[in-house]
Amino acid sequence: MKISYSEGAIRPEEVIHYLVLNGQANAVFREIIRNKEVTQKARQLNIEASDEELQQYANTFRLLNGLHSAEETLRFLKNSGLTEDDFESFCEASLLTSKLKDHFGEEEKIAEYFVNNRSELESVEVSGIQVEKESLAEEIMIQVQDEGEDFHALARKYSTDEATKHSGGYMGAVAISMLPPEVAAKLFSSEAGDLRGPFPINDRLHLFLIEGVTTAELTEHAKEVIKDRLFEEWVSDFFKGGLRIDP
Repeated sequence: MKISYSEGAIRPEEVIHYLVLNGQANAVFREIIRNKEVTQKARQLNIEASDEELQQYANTFRLLNGLHSAEETLRFLKNSGLTEDDFESFCEASLLTSKLKDHFGEEEKIAEYFVNNRSELESVEVSGIQVEKESLAEEIMIQVQDEGEDFHALARKYSTDEATKHSGGYMGAVAISMLPPEVAAKLFSSEAGDLRGPFPINDRLHLFLIEGVTTAELTEHAKEVIKDRLFEEWVSDFFKGGLRIDP
């Protein structure tokens, strides 16, 4: 295979070299390895994608990519250096991934994971202010706690976090696993309306207003999260030794 353009061509090795040097290679390689291992594991377990499922997935792919006819799809594959078998394998791996998640995420396994990891599924809804100077963080604490100033107005005025300051510092629900342990312990032992901090995180001082604490429940959403985690635990085994590119 080679990739051609008006003035010449590039080799697959050049693509790999660029991805490696640009820091994008690992994500691409992991996806390819995951699909390969998913297909092999599904065959071992006699898990299959039906012809109807494959056709439905292929139709969805075509619509999402603006391929409105079989002719356009064949032309796309040809211009991409792909065969119909390549396309079918891609569709099959995507479908088998979903089926394998269901296999790893049986009700009994989900319930066991939930019991053993319940705290990791809890979340705290917070708004935050991020500043550089300790004196400013302490001044904001005083204004909120002693002078009754509005936390969200102060976030819009002082926070250096461009992603949240314009919404009054609102960060939404944050999972315990996303926070440093000492910060998580403080936030998850709080109640709505509590002000916590300042905490030094990534060279900034962070203040948090607790909007609410959500205890973990085995909802349908939680089940899907657990399914994904169980599947990713299986996938992660393939990368324990790292990736190596041999010349």
